[in-house]
Amino acid sequence: MNDFLVSYVVRWVAFCALAAVLAFKDVRPDWSRERAFLTVPWKLAVFVPAMAFVTFAGRWTDDETWDVVTGFGMSAFTYLTAGWSVGTLYKVTKRERPWSHAIVAIALLLFSSSWFYDGWLLLRDGEYTRRWLGNLRLSPIIYVCAGLLLNLEPGGFGFTRADWPRPSSTRVSAKMVLTAVPLVLVAAWVLVAYVGWHFTA
Repeated sequence: MNDFLVSYVVRWVAFCALAAVLAFKDVRPDWSRERAFLTVPWKLAVFVPAMAFVTFAGRWTDDETWDVVTGFGMSAFTYLTAGWSVGTLYKVTKRERPWSHAIVAIALLLFSSSWFYDGWLLLRDGEYTRRWLGNLRLSPIIYVCAGLLLNLEPGGFGFTRADWPRPSSTRVSAKMVLTAVPLVLVAAWVLVAYVGWHFTA
């Protein structure tokens, strides 16, 4: 790796370490609420097939970095953390959470959408992937769309409620579907439009 990439790796590892310390010190999630938030039936119905696609679809693309590990790891981290990260960033802007929570949320966003990918490929290939910058520009868009989608409720976005992340309802409304469609389309476009596809063995 060149000096810039070495410096970049050192900095993102240090940032993740700082976020881990702050998460341990300041963030005390209510795991029962988090579990209830993630296991709403419609969320499982949407995200489990999406995770399966992202995990295995890379074999039909020209992207040599899209393997089962990157696909499953990035999609799993996104499902587990994007709802919390996006909601927390909103809460920080409203001064309902401290800035330390924003650092944790940003670290989760960047690790899930970029740095896990970079780190795994560095271990796999012994060199830093040439696709790192393109992925850094695009994958956070998918992450934010997923985070907004996970927070959808009949009355709007759940993170606007004081008792978030406890889900207020498990039902699906027409308004939710109309809001979800552009989020899904944007995420799907970013996922599939920037790689070449082939469907032969």
